[in-house]
Amino acid sequence: MEIAININGCNIQIINIRVEKDFHPAFFPNTIYMLRTFLLLTLTLLLPVFSHAQVISIAQARSQPAGSTVTVRGVVTNGDELGKIRYLQDGTAGIAAFPGAGSAPGFETTVVKGDSIQVTGTLVVFHGLLEISPITDWQVVSKNNPLPEPKSITLADVSDALEGQLVRIDCVSFNDAGGAFTTSGTYGIVDGNGVAADVYIRTGHPLQGTPVPPATVNLTAILSEYDDFQLLPRDAGDLAASPCFFFTEKPDQSNIQKNSFTVSWKTNQVSSATLRYGTTPTPANEIALPMLTLTHTYSLNGLQPGTIYWIQIEANHNGDIIQSETIPFATQSLSSGAIKVFFNHAIDESSANGLTPAGQSFNAVLDETLARIAGAQQTIDVSVYNNNRIDITNALKLAYANGVRVRYVAAIDGSSPALNPAPPFPVIYGNSAALMHNKFMVIDADLTDQCWVMSGSMNWTTGNMTDDYNNTLFIQDQSLARTYQLEFEEMWGSSGNFPDNANSRFGAAKKDNTPHKFIIGNVPVESWFSPSDRVTSRITEAIQTADSEALFALLTFTKDEPANALIDAFNNGIQVRGMIENTGDQGTEFNYLISQGVNVQQHSLGGTLHHKYGVIDANLSGSAPLVITGSHNWTFSAETANDENTLIIHDADIATLYKAEFERRWVENTTSTKSPSGPSFQVFPNPATTSIAITGGMQGKVSICDATGKEYLYDLLHSSGTTSLSVAQLPVGQYFAIIRTNHGTTTVPFQKVQR
Repeated sequence: MEIAININGCNIQIINIRVEKDFHPAFFPNTIYMLRTFLLLTLTLLLPVFSHAQVISIAQARSQPAGSTVTVRGVVTNGDELGKIRYLQDGTAGIAAFPGAGSAPGFETTVVKGDSIQVTGTLVVFHGLLEISPITDWQVVSKNNPLPEPKSITLADVSDALEGQLVRIDCVSFNDAGGAFTTSGTYGIVDGNGVAADVYIRTGHPLQGTPVPPATVNLTAILSEYDDFQLLPRDAGDLAASPCFFFTEKPDQSNIQKNSFTVSWKTNQVSSATLRYGTTPTPANEIALPMLTLTHTYSLNGLQPGTIYWIQIEANHNGDIIQSETIPFATQSLSSGAIKVFFNHAIDESSANGLTPAGQSFNAVLDETLARIAGAQQTIDVSVYNNNRIDITNALKLAYANGVRVRYVAAIDGSSPALNPAPPFPVIYGNSAALMHNKFMVIDADLTDQCWVMSGSMNWTTGNMTDDYNNTLFIQDQSLARTYQLEFEEMWGSSGNFPDNANSRFGAAKKDNTPHKFIIGNVPVESWFSPSDRVTSRITEAIQTADSEALFALLTFTKDEPANALIDAFNNGIQVRGMIENTGDQGTEFNYLISQGVNVQQHSLGGTLHHKYGVIDANLSGSAPLVITGSHNWTFSAETANDENTLIIHDADIATLYKAEFERRWVENTTSTKSPSGPSFQVFPNPATTSIAITGGMQGKVSICDATGKEYLYDLLHSSGTTSLSVAQLPVGQYFAIIRTNHGTTTVPFQKVQR
């Protein structure tokens, strides 16, 4: 017997019952009874699946406004290799479904690739990606369905219309060809037309730890978005070898001199080339290189010192032409190359081999900052996360009044009370999706002998400068100054006096468009900016150079890749020590490092360990000592979302100074006898409207910070009675009174509410 059932929406019809000729009549009544029972059971099971709200096409759903409730049906194109999220397609379009808070349970543990599913939920836009979340209802309609055929496109075709769909791009080459997918994050690609895009690999992805294809591939991926488009391959099968002509090594720079540098690149087929260069991103000068070879090297001479040049290579193999990205390189400058290192607390001079930093106190850092601002002749560009120092702002105002062009990039969330009321110089507030977390200043970038770059971990706040532990560098080099200015102007949106909001880019929207290699004096220096430059990989690679010792001092540490590099170093007999301030942050590497035997401590002194530095092989003869420092915490948000700046300085003397700073903090932290309980403080009223009072009966200092650590207020605590602080100017929200005494640090939360 054969039964055919037609299901059309919620209308179910038996359209055919056919009895085969060998069906015995004696069994017919019982069979009819069983058939009736079977059909009733089947309908009971099927009706819940098909009795929900009207199903619409995915294309129709994508046309609805955010906040709409939709029901769609499609075939799932991925599994848990992309995490909880699932992408589904019908014949019209694709869309993401994410089981966020409030979702019906079991989605991510049940739904697999090839399932046909029906999903009901709310349309939301998350970092540019349209998705259904929360998922209020879902059902697996059928399993083991064939997947949709990937749509063949070029990278120039990428658009919102294709979001959520399987796509295929042929002749794709990876910027990191020949390396490995060692970190979670983005990996740059370029297609045969020279159009660039990003591939994203998450932690735990099947490709993590595998080689990056050294040759071009035909890439199959799901088109997604996180502030910018991302391509999501699912496994190695999505990277199919292709016989295309491609760069096996993209153009790189070496032998950096004042008037020349060497450019090198490799292709997979013998080729001739045209080298284009110039001082703008559209280089006009051309040099023909007719020799047919796989490995290409050319010394570019007759250049100007302290200048950024853009380089593009066009390679030709039997008429097949490929072009590299246009890449900026810098010549060595005529500047002094002075690198002045400041710490705001004393170092262990017995570990410094007779070297001394430029300063070891708050006053030294402040004096240098004010002196550099006062000495500016033409321009000052500031990108600082947090500023409550009226004295620094007043110095900028005075410079502006004296005819110096002052431009200022601040965090968007009002974390700089020293800029309120608005200063006379222009300010742009940026990065609505994450943190504008930079701490840098560029002075007189166009003046060879007057230019300075300030970098490091220090915000312009009283607590950060006086109590917390920080480092600051002042570097006199024109090539570096022009590079930092280039990064600044990407956020500023223009090279002019005033910002261009329409063109300004922050966070994930920024591009890798600055030079990275410098010779400053005689010191090799690397400069990297987040999130465009894959800084975690640079930190990891720096750790991997250790021969004897690796030290680190960090506010927070949540990134697996540098943690694994430190563990590998420890297992290879290298001495590894570290201090971390925030050991309770989500995803912290603190416990993991301890479990693997690494000597890491929680910093427990009165001030916050706000450093973000690593020191490799200081004082080791025959090694390659280096320092990693800047604003970049070793975290996922710093890698993927925040605006950050990082320097890697390959110099034994500077490494020695940072080691001396580390040793002082290490001893202090190890031998601290502070009471673990400390004094008892109270903040009232809580919630507060206009003011708070702090009681505790102990002399000390207090900072008022929000949940991200941004400091809004700073004051002294009275040794008796109460200390009153006005909070009327604070935005409504959650805050913390961070109270520092000789007994340690106490944090008391409170709520600011509307009056």
